[in-house]
Amino acid sequence: MSTAINTPIDDSDRQTKPWYRYGWPWFLISFPLISVLLGIMMVYLALTTNNSLVVDDYYAEGKGINQRIERDRSASLLGLAATVTRTEEGLVLDLSRKMPALPEQLSAEAMTMEAGFHWPTAMQMRWVHVTQAERDGEVVLQSIGGDRFLAAGVSLPEKGKFRIHLQPIDNAPWRLVSQLIEVGDRANLSMAAKLPEEVFNHSEFK
Repeated sequence: MSTAINTPIDDSDRQTKPWYRYGWPWFLISFPLISVLLGIMMVYLALTTNNSLVVDDYYAEGKGINQRIERDRSASLLGLAATVTRTEEGLVLDLSRKMPALPEQLSAEAMTMEAGFHWPTAMQMRWVHVTQAERDGEVVLQSIGGDRFLAAGVSLPEKGKFRIHLQPIDNAPWRLVSQLIEVGDRANLSMAAKLPEEVFNHSEFK
């Protein structure tokens, strides 16, 4: 009876695969490769994107903020509101105003403002996208009688979240700013001035 003896395996007989046929090299290469790609993308964005958050002239910016606050307060005292409607002719803007109930110390100021109020001959409307500055836009709407204005042949963006800014072109001391609005296919966009208690401090509104 003969006993079978296993023949030693010669390493030269083994068939080895190329390195790229194994998973571990690619797994290890992926980390530095991803880092390089992210670095290239960040450099590209830094070179091609305007940083709208950087302010060079802080004094001028501060004055602008104060002016915007005053315009918000004026719109609140006048009780201004607006509706923007998409039509076949273009964008139609309807303004309205209804003075809110005010404490005595603000009523006199509101009456003075109302006495000097007049409907402007044109309105500037800007729409500002929540994240994409390239989707911002603006248009001037001309008065077509009283509190109604028209921008012929103009339409709002089809979709996205925007903040709508409205102000007279004659530098009247008021403006309207909407909350973030999902524009989409909505035919009407409405906005109103903030309530007095939202724009005046406690000592002024009591």
